[in-house]
Amino acid sequence: DGRWVFASLSAGDAGQLAVMTARDGVPRLVRDVPLPPSLAGGFGMALTHDGRWLVVAGYAATAVLSVAALESGRGDPVRGVLADAGAGAFEVAVSGDDRYLFVSDETSGGLSVFDLAVALREGFDARGVDAGIVPLAAGAVGVALSPGGSTVYVTTFGRYGPHGQLWLIDAARAARGAGRRAVLAHVPAGCQPVRVAVSPDGRTAWVTALQSNALLAFSTAAIRRNPRHALRAVVRVGSEPVGLALADDGRIALVADSNRGLVAGTGGEAPQRVSVIGTAAALPGRPALLGRVPAGLFPRDVSYDPATGQVLLANFSSGTIEEFPAPRG
Repeated sequence: DGRWVFASLSAGDAGQLAVMTARDGVPRLVRDVPLPPSLAGGFGMALTHDGRWLVVAGYAATAVLSVAALESGRGDPVRGVLADAGAGAFEVAVSGDDRYLFVSDETSGGLSVFDLAVALREGFDARGVDAGIVPLAAGAVGVALSPGGSTVYVTTFGRYGPHGQLWLIDAARAARGAGRRAVLAHVPAGCQPVRVAVSPDGRTAWVTALQSNALLAFSTAAIRRNPRHALRAVVRVGSEPVGLALADDGRIALVADSNRGLVAGTGGEAPQRVSVIGTAAALPGRPALLGRVPAGLFPRDVSYDPATGQVLLANFSSGTIEEFPAPRG
């Protein structure tokens, strides 16, 4: 509803959530909430579609928290913790019916699937909560669902160099524990692809390739039918892009240019920005960079709130949340 903002925090071995209000269009910090000690920090997050649960991937495990408790500040918001043989839980996506969670495992290189409905009904240690793991490749990070929820898209960055992959996974098969048999196809996706977003019509998968300094566009149909011609566009953006969000019904792609290689010191870092890309121009290969929005140090993840038309940007090394109106295509 655009009234609350949640940011995942990681510092050393401690993980927290920042809970903010956004009633006047400006995020204001209300409280920090500690995450369970079994998590190594707070990384990727997702809300269930009914708005009841916030799911936080914490590298060592994945936590499920009550949104109502986070907003009110009353009681323990942690409903339970999910863990399986996968290691490095990093990003999470929720199925359209809010039943299944798809968690990328950066360290072990797979996609973990959890049955959230069973966990909430029977307990987080109940049989069937751990629905299975789809083995992929090293460095599984980005994860997104197709608009209909039938397909899961995952990026794996592999070793340094042009060894990244974009994977298509049958969501139903993965939920049934099919393992590698759930993989429909995969294609090369540049150097270190780290995030993926799917267009509202489901025809295009957009990927930020960190070491390629590029935003890539793939035809989702061609990945399965004609993978050699699946890559539709390569858009040069800023240095080491990470965060990615689509806005204005998919007409705009927002890319957080992390420039993270320059953030080692305490001063003298080059300016970092969010690149604003017009997707309609990008697909046929026309100039597509519409502008850049200034950011803090290491802009890591970006999200779009359709309820307010605002963009929220997490600046990892600045420790700030930045908000600005979503550009229109």
